[in-house]
Order: sequence, then C-alpha cells, then structure tokens
Amino acid sequence: MSRKRELQKQLGSGYIYERYLDERSLRQLKRQPPEDFSEMVIAALTVGCLRLNAVLYRSDETLIQGYDVLVKDDPSSPEWIFYDGISDTASPKEVEMLRILDGAARRHGLSYTESCFTRLDGKVPRKPKPRP
Repeated sequence: MSRKRELQKQLGSGYIYERYLDERSLRQLKRQPPEDFSEMVIAALTVGCLRLNAVLYRSDETLIQGYDVLVKDDPSSPEWIFYDGISDTASPKEVEMLRILDGAARRHGLSYTESCFTRLDGKVPRKPKPRP
C-alpha cells in the first residue's frame, strides 16, 4: 500500500490535498510577476495535525517556490501555527509534498495524529506598567 493510501485510510477526512494554481498559471506568474506580489500558497497538503504549504514568494526581482510547515497545538483546533520554512525547490505535486512532509515529521519528531505542543490560548496583551 502506498504511503498516501495508508495515511488516507488512517486519517480519513484528515488527509486533504488542495491545488490552488495550475502549472500553466504558475509558469505565467513566474515569468511576469505583478509589482505588488509578495507571496501565494499554490498547494496545501493537510495530514492530521500537520500541514505543508507549497508557497511562491518574492526574492529580489524573481519568484521562488518553497514550503511552509504548519502544526496544530490541539488536534481539534481550527488554527494553524507556522513551524518551519523549507527552502528546497518546492513542487506543488501531492506525492512530492507528502515526501517532504514525512521527512519534516521525522526530523522534528512531529506526529500526524497527536500534537507535540502545549495548547496556546491566543495572545494576551500585557498590562502596561505604571510609570512613576
């Protein structure tokens, strides 16, 4: 059984691959980047508590592809937290993204089914200290 099918069977609806930009549009965007372009997610692979985004971002005058690894602090949380950026030449293809995400999970000791982090309950602003 392939790794993809194994994870789909284990996680059910927790395994989702989404492609936001086709190859033709991606090539055209890289050839003629808009002046105000900063970054764009071109594909996302969600596997349980981990997510890998294939991202297109500006570097000087060119556009470069990379990956962002995101995690959840609680499997039931709707929020994603940025964990790591991978500057490998990124591919928005599902099989390649799964290979990269598996490698990141192994390297960092992350799990698809359990959170490895303490739950964050959002940012709480500090009360300003009174001035003398």
